[in-house]
Amino acid sequence: MIGRGFVDDALAALQHYAPAKLPLVLATAGIDPRALQQPDFKLDAAHYSRLWLAIAEEIQCEFFRFGQRPMPPGSFAMLCHAALSSDNLEHAIRRSLRFFTLLIGEPRGELIQRDGLAVIVLREVSPARPAFAYRTFFLILYGVLCWLVKRRLPIHDIAFRGVPPVDRPDYLDFFSTKVRFFNQETSLAFDPALLSLKIHRSKTALRQFLAQAPANILLRYRYDRGSASAIHKLLRETPPASWPDFAQAAQHLHISEPTLRRHLRADGMSYSSLKEELRRQYALSWLQDTDKPVGLIAAELGYTEPSAFHRAFKKWTGTSPADYRRKL
Repeated sequence: MIGRGFVDDALAALQHYAPAKLPLVLATAGIDPRALQQPDFKLDAAHYSRLWLAIAEEIQCEFFRFGQRPMPPGSFAMLCHAALSSDNLEHAIRRSLRFFTLLIGEPRGELIQRDGLAVIVLREVSPARPAFAYRTFFLILYGVLCWLVKRRLPIHDIAFRGVPPVDRPDYLDFFSTKVRFFNQETSLAFDPALLSLKIHRSKTALRQFLAQAPANILLRYRYDRGSASAIHKLLRETPPASWPDFAQAAQHLHISEPTLRRHLRADGMSYSSLKEELRRQYALSWLQDTDKPVGLIAAELGYTEPSAFHRAFKKWTGTSPADYRRKL
């Protein structure tokens, strides 16, 4: 589910450029205006996708007017067509960033390598944009890239220019990666070994992808087949405190441990990272949607000591569980 804050972020562009169209846009997206008054209002990816498309149509920009120039409706589809014929991930990134620059001018994306990492840097002469602008830029780019290589791309580090939005803990992370604010430049870093990944998508697959966009890029890229999907299903069906160890998981899937480890590595994941991702999802959900004490949440997530949960949660979000719940 996508929280109220990101709904307001998207609507801000409409209210600035075409405020009279708000009732029409909400109706098109299937959103009851009265529901927006509820503090716990949320949207699923499908409704948020319709909202995004409706706003883009009214303000004639798929990037919420955050660029130096508008990104007209249809640009995302053309971006995908441009990247589809790339040889590998590096080629796709450079081509996509060039396409963005031709459309919007700024922020201007550039792929560089430094400190042993591949880094996508957003160059700007203008003052820092809202955090939602950088989040949207990377959301579009990351969603397309993950789809092109048929796997999730682990993010090593992400930094935004400017200050974090006030009272918005949902901006403390981006796809399970802690966001650093107050930086001189906006950047996203990952393992340079990923740059050589080959592109394996067809024009038929692209048509299917575009038919579901942008709902399919709103959430972190999800596996729909293979060992990672099977492991994810196994963990979802088992309480975290009773999760099997790696050997037991391999036995459950009727696959050898070395083969399972190799399959997960090929998907850019590990058994421990899958468990950590689910623990993080459960923790955020329970802190926001339930009154469970923090100690009980820690126990139900399989932590033997509350202090271990506190350390893990601070690594995920940069804040403590109690502070996160208090801000919400």
